[in-house]
Amino acid sequence: MLRELIEERLKTLSVEGEPVFGHIESATNLDAVIKNNRIAQDTAFVIPMTDRGAAQQLNTYSFQQPITASVGVVIACRSINDRLGGDAIERMESLKLHVRKHLLGWEPDENLEALLFDQGRIVSFSKTAAFWLEQYRSRFTFRGQDHVS
Repeated sequence: MLRELIEERLKTLSVEGEPVFGHIESATNLDAVIKNNRIAQDTAFVIPMTDRGAAQQLNTYSFQQPITASVGVVIACRSINDRLGGDAIERMESLKLHVRKHLLGWEPDENLEALLFDQGRIVSFSKTAAFWLEQYRSRFTFRGQDHVS
């Protein structure tokens, strides 16, 4: 749910009318994204990361539990003829800033709280691309079936 909403949100990210990313794709395997790094243009991969439950909320007739969902956005920044990565780092900083401005504080839907930032880190750098992982989280309440004991 959250992954799909973030993917759609990133598709609306543009600067001066031009999309920030050439491609935005879902992925489930960060290693596969990096190993198949034929990055022809700056790309974002949206990856489900974790779901964490909090204590159950007491309710007389129905089960409710807050869950924090975490989603990763891998920013793949094309890097050609940039042996030390200086040019890629400059572009990566710009891409990170655009993504953060577009996602932080955004409420994906009426059931999810505003998106928060968890962490970001470089995950790989090769001859053709630099990969940066941003992790975001949002909380929602899972509501189960009504129970009458």
